[in-house]
Amino acid sequence: MRFAWGAAPPTTFDFFTFALAALCVALAFIRPALFQWLFVAVEQRLVVLSKRRWLCALVIFLLPMAGRLLLLPVYQPPVPFIHDEYAYLLQADTFSSGRLSNPPLPFANQLETIYIFATPTYSAEYEPGQGFFLAMGERIFGCPWAGVLLSMGLFCALTYWAFLGWLRPSWALTGGLLVVVEIGVLSYWMNSYWGGCVPGIGGALTLGGLARLRGRFRALDAVLVAFGIFILLCTRPLEGALLSVLVAGFLLFWLLTTQPAPKTLVLRLALPMLAVFIPAALFLAHYNHQVTGKPTEVPYLLYRARYAIPQGFYWQKPPAAKAPMPADIEGEYRVQVIQRERADSLKGFLVVTGGKLRKFWEFYIGVLPTVFLVALPFIWRERNMDIVLFSTLIILGLYNLSYFAYFPHYSAAVGSIVFLVLIQCIQIVRRWGTAGLFLSRAVPAACVLSLLIAMSGKLAEPLLPASVKGIANFWNSQYVRWVSRERFVPDLQAEPGKQLVLIRYNPLLHENDNAWTFNLANLQNEKVVWARESSDPNENRRMIDFFKGRKVWLAEPDATPQRIIPLSGPGQ
Repeated sequence: MRFAWGAAPPTTFDFFTFALAALCVALAFIRPALFQWLFVAVEQRLVVLSKRRWLCALVIFLLPMAGRLLLLPVYQPPVPFIHDEYAYLLQADTFSSGRLSNPPLPFANQLETIYIFATPTYSAEYEPGQGFFLAMGERIFGCPWAGVLLSMGLFCALTYWAFLGWLRPSWALTGGLLVVVEIGVLSYWMNSYWGGCVPGIGGALTLGGLARLRGRFRALDAVLVAFGIFILLCTRPLEGALLSVLVAGFLLFWLLTTQPAPKTLVLRLALPMLAVFIPAALFLAHYNHQVTGKPTEVPYLLYRARYAIPQGFYWQKPPAAKAPMPADIEGEYRVQVIQRERADSLKGFLVVTGGKLRKFWEFYIGVLPTVFLVALPFIWRERNMDIVLFSTLIILGLYNLSYFAYFPHYSAAVGSIVFLVLIQCIQIVRRWGTAGLFLSRAVPAACVLSLLIAMSGKLAEPLLPASVKGIANFWNSQYVRWVSRERFVPDLQAEPGKQLVLIRYNPLLHENDNAWTFNLANLQNEKVVWARESSDPNENRRMIDFFKGRKVWLAEPDATPQRIIPLSGPGQ
């Protein structure tokens, strides 16, 4: 099982999970009665627990948070590295300060950066959903990552709730626990600030509620579907729009085939949904107005119009920038253009699509559960699986595979039903005699074992003697370990007084990951302010005068090694 997204070569831990999978398959045919007494005892307790649904939801809500908090002594909260993370953290700091946006920044040419604009307001280009959860963590617990913990717990619990629309309670519980094991503790959704938990929550509410609406129109389910779409529009707007079209199509079909009474249609479907959609639309229009100055202008599209990033779908003409690009933004632009160009030919498109599918497989499925995909052709006649099929085709097929790039959180809207597909496959395999029964028990147990080995190894690592420290590489491949400008932050924070860091990029050597021009919302109050160095010494001098009283540093992220040194004089 692979916990961290990416397209890197297989690790030793990957080969270990391959061996576990092969062992499970071999034992299924050689010794299918092995550990039967233990499996039966565990299943009986799960069946008893599954009858108490609120308790199951609470357990699944708490488990990923407890597992990750257990690792805190050896695996600290994440530090930002990806450009998107800094943008979301700016949102969080803005929201927790009681604002939806910030006043425009002076020195926009030196402070505007990737996915963040300085005018007409100082804001991130993203919709507010992810930033809201981070702000909640910052406001309540003093730590934005607490919002990530909370969103992961909610995602796992609501995925369990969604499963109840398809599965018997015992299988829904099994599925919820599998989600916790697969992505709840060590995935980048838990260990970064740009994961897919919040759109995953929206997707679980939307699709779980839609499955419940079939055959019985209830006001509560209609509200949950509408609220789920609202969350998606606040996080992944295009996926939210696509799922809303899907929901509308299913509802229209059911209305035409069941022909409910007009009173039922109005009171149990139309009015509950409108009660959510109308305030939601007004809020999003207000947010757009606060950020861009126009209710109908989306921040994402405003930034894209200026700097031509993010790039779009393969069938679209690549956008061209309408504003001069500094080195860091231009670096991101070049990377994205190259990503698009790789798919220009049929061969390139197939290679790129294969890479996307690999990322999808690594994150959502992994080595061990792949065993169950042999049953994939047999699950589609199960109840409500048409919702699963069309949702997956629209989001994964139409959207994800035709967009210029892919990360697993792009599929978060259908994340819950991807795991549902796995559970349906497990159920089918379980019916295939004693070998299938053993696999349905042994492979999930092996998934749990993989997680426990990775966690216990990390916890025991400080206690290992120096002679065997190398063994830590076995489990460390499963941990997100990015390096960024944050390595310099502790030393800058330890300096007396406030600091101003002027960043000197080398346009010829600049790499995309070395963009450092990111700040939080309340610039004058920040201990450290990061600004791009201007080619005009007078502009640098005005910047230094504006942040009067700060010690000035020069950062060179493109140097080897990277360095931050005291600036010998103003503008130099």
